[in-house]
Amino acid sequence: MKRFLTLAVLALALISTQAESRSKRIHVTAVIVEQTFTGVIANPAVGDRLISIAELFDKHDEKEQVGTGAGVCTIVSAPEPPNLDDTFLQCLITATFDKKGQIIFGATVPFPQPGLVGHFGILGGTDDFRKAHGEAVLTVITDKLQDAVFELE
Repeated sequence: MKRFLTLAVLALALISTQAESRSKRIHVTAVIVEQTFTGVIANPAVGDRLISIAELFDKHDEKEQVGTGAGVCTIVSAPEPPNLDDTFLQCLITATFDKKGQIIFGATVPFPQPGLVGHFGILGGTDDFRKAHGEAVLTVITDKLQDAVFELE
């Protein structure tokens, strides 16, 4: 029994180490360069869209642009009276990394405001990211600046 337990612990440690070695983290800063809201921002309604285009910069060298991002978020829940804190959007976003491919991710999240942290499922990708899955975490810093971390497995 003691040997079996030792073997089981070693096997779990090996599997955990292999899983960690296969995971990859990409950390970028997203600068929103263009954004359009199809409705009235003070009175959002179901079906209104928030469309954004961003430039992606290396988190460790914020002068080096590493890609672009584009996303469409559709309002799926808007309370009466209007309150952005309780307004939810369903988003589909693509991050395109220069010469590496795209990561596509999505989720239902609250309306973006400074301090908001959104968790998105990675739905797939292209080229180097064609087998991508994992989680993307976007943190809204200002209305034009977001921190993005992609945890790929």
